[in-house]
Amino acid sequence: MKGSDWGWGIAAGVVVGMGGLALRGVGVGWPLEGLFAQITHWMGVPIVFNLMHKLLGYGDVGKNLAFAATALAWLFLHSFLFATLRRWFWPGAALTALFYGFFGGWVLQAPLAGLWATLLYGGIIAFLAWRRNLVLSPAPSPSIPPSQSRRESLKTLGLLALGLVLWQQVQAQASVLWQKITGLSRELFGQKDLYYVSKNIALLDPKLKGKPYKLEVSGLVHTSLALSLDDLKALPSVELVNTLTCISNPIGGDLIGSVLWKGTPLKAVLNKAGIKSDAKFIVWEAADRYLESIPIAEVPREAIIAYAVRDPETGRFEDLTEQHGYPTRILLPGRYGMKQPRWLTKITLSSTEVPGYWAQRGWSRTAHIRTMSRIDTPQHRARLKAGEDTFIAGIAYAGGRTLERVEVSSDGGKSWQKAQLKPSISPYAWQLWALPWKPAAGSYTLVVRAVEAGGQIQDATLRDPLPDGATGYHRIQVRVD
Repeated sequence: MKGSDWGWGIAAGVVVGMGGLALRGVGVGWPLEGLFAQITHWMGVPIVFNLMHKLLGYGDVGKNLAFAATALAWLFLHSFLFATLRRWFWPGAALTALFYGFFGGWVLQAPLAGLWATLLYGGIIAFLAWRRNLVLSPAPSPSIPPSQSRRESLKTLGLLALGLVLWQQVQAQASVLWQKITGLSRELFGQKDLYYVSKNIALLDPKLKGKPYKLEVSGLVHTSLALSLDDLKALPSVELVNTLTCISNPIGGDLIGSVLWKGTPLKAVLNKAGIKSDAKFIVWEAADRYLESIPIAEVPREAIIAYAVRDPETGRFEDLTEQHGYPTRILLPGRYGMKQPRWLTKITLSSTEVPGYWAQRGWSRTAHIRTMSRIDTPQHRARLKAGEDTFIAGIAYAGGRTLERVEVSSDGGKSWQKAQLKPSISPYAWQLWALPWKPAAGSYTLVVRAVEAGGQIQDATLRDPLPDGATGYHRIQVRVD
């Protein structure tokens, strides 16, 4: 491939990349977005996903690097397409149409947008290739001096920087898009929005504010502990985004919320006490005599003794409210709320299992969260206007297991469409999803289901919440006039 092909191809890639971003909002598919979506889909398989998180953490670094790599691949592919078009025009045109149609439409599940992308961007690069052949000089090309080579390298670096800027713009646009969907849950709740369920009537819930507090750690430990709230806050702290959900939550219910918590790693407290070799279970006790237990081997490494929650409106952490467990509660990501007592007063290391408060009553002993999805908008029995652009949108969660996609049906489950799934901000955060919809007049049964990585589809069997958590698809009826 000649140096001129690289230059013209990169120029074409920049033109289509920038133009695509500008035209994305008017219904023309943006192939660069589709290419990035496909690359991140491949990266979303568990083995790669976990490796990326181990190496780069759970922030935006991995996504930004992925976009930079996508921008590089985009420019390389355009140089290849340009060289093919210049040498073998019609095969090159077919390959170019396939490229733009696939990444501009099929991957994004927008056939019409893909058609426009194919016609517009395919026409642009084909014209550039034809024009390049028209003005091609038969004279031999002079050798490229070192200074020009350095300039080309600087141009490449500049294009990478441009790619990162474009990615930031895409993120900003996506944020606006999600925020504009009326009725869609926020990514993070504060305490005032988090559901409240208790075995007690409110009057009998523990009221521990202003009273002496000690968290006892005893049993099969080398050193028994009695930790005040200040003692716990003096230990190393961590922040954890965790979706808390009640095992009693019905299909489509609101006994669920994603929250940013702050607290002391459970491991730090247990290490401070020193676990004896014959300890097999951890038993939790609460101020209202609530009891739960879990095998030590099953305690997630992210488990914390939480004492604060971030308020999304102020951005500041605040102590737990009395409703949500002041002064402390245990958090075990991936389990239903019944395994995570509030008003925690005692941790006992034991050689035998102690059945929990609800397990004694026939509820689940393990309380692993089942994969769920919910339609937030439109509401059940809503009346919509025919021909108006709207969204079907909601939340999905798999208890820390990776979600591959969310699918939506508008015909009661006979056919399914892939919704846009917003990247998770944490392995234990719920995810937002949305599907643009422009319905014709009629009655519709909307259904949603989540699919885990590896193709494991959410359990469709209708089961009541108890004893192990509800299963089945959330479905609603809407009327379009």
